[in-house]
Amino acid sequence: EELLIDFRELIGEHSSENMAQAVFETLELFGLKGRVLAIMADNASNNDTMCEALQALCAREGITFNARWGRLRCLPHTTHLAALSV
Repeated sequence: EELLIDFRELIGEHSSENMAQAVFETLELFGLKGRVLAIMADNASNNDTMCEALQALCAREGITFNARWGRLRCLPHTTHLAALSV
């Protein structure tokens, strides 16, 4: 089952820090800090650095989140990109 819990406009750049802060605030709002194992997103490189920034935010609060293991790529998006290159 899937549920969209938040959708917000980012003020300023779509930098890893701004994106991580928005995700962290959403986790806090819904009582999910420390309960997220992974983030699913497309292959944009700023999603990699966003997960790294999220890891740093979590670490400041003693929450374990591993950006390397917790960064998942969307399989349909990856498949679409592969199909376009054929």
